Amino acid sequence: MTPRTTGVVILNYGDPGDTLRCLRSLENSTDLDMDILVVNNGPEDALHEELVREVGSRASVISTGDNLGYAAGNNLGISWVMERGCDLVWILNPDTLVAPTTLAILREHLDATPDCGMVGPRLVLPGKPPRIWFDGGLVDLATAVTEHVNLGVPVRKAPAPVVRDADYVTGASLLVRRLVVEQVGPIPDQYFLYCEEVDWCRRVAAAGWRVMVDQRATMHHLKRSSTSLPKPYYLYYMTRNRYLFAEDSLGLDGEVALAHLDQVFLAPYRRNVERDAPHWLAAFDDLVALAKADARNRVYGRNDVITQYPSADEEVHVTHGA
Repeated sequence: MTPRTTGVVILNYGDPGDTLRCLRSLENSTDLDMDILVVNNGPEDALHEELVREVGSRASVISTGDNLGYAAGNNLGISWVMERGCDLVWILNPDTLVAPTTLAILREHLDATPDCGMVGPRLVLPGKPPRIWFDGGLVDLATAVTEHVNLGVPVRKAPAPVVRDADYVTGASLLVRRLVVEQVGPIPDQYFLYCEEVDWCRRVAAAGWRVMVDQRATMHHLKRSSTSLPKPYYLYYMTRNRYLFAEDSLGLDGEVALAHLDQVFLAPYRRNVERDAPHWLAAFDDLVALAKADARNRVYGRNDVITQYPSADEEVHVTHGA
């Protein structure tokens, strides 16, 4: 077997619809030198069997056996494609659609920039008008806040695409050299969900590699429309992991990060809950308190307690925007 240059890893969870759309977009790529793997982040149940049937010969499929989280699930895929001899690893969220030239442009950039260890594209939210979701990531070293460059800017009003250094590349689409993984290690898996790719990018930069975004390479991110009410898992992991990331990766006081998070993230969401779902307010406060306590107690990984909390928008019709 001739090794492929790029190993593509798509982490599937639950319904395979998005994954199949992503695979179809990859089939139209101008660069087909790919070994594609779908990692089903769950047990080999009926959904897994459906995924295997629907994927067919488009890609290989493996199962993690359980929901391992973003990092651990992708890390299995990274190991798999590297064992197949791939020199590059392209991590893709299932709810992304690549343009025909996305991979070719990213690979050309790595070829021309030997000190760049990982690179990502511009990600666009489809709509009328289409808007930028990611044009590079910034980290505030004082508060641990992360920011997407040009977030929400209509594509037609955005500055001309450039190639730029970034503090991080979103894990929705990240092309990384095999040598980087061998040097730095795989994605940090202690967070379970959120903050892990930012931490990884910082480790890559600390090892002397550039982390970059090539805005000339574009793709769509089919990020589902959010409501004014956060999902329990999002509220918990974003709160807990901001503290852990601040202390472990940035060397900050986690309490400083939490205080800022209260202002810019938790307080606005709490007002939305009071407005749209007052019946869920006690659960919201409980989840925040649990996340903060677990952060201070340095609890890592998956927390199944949060599955006991129903989503507020499962109980109320939400009419307001985010």
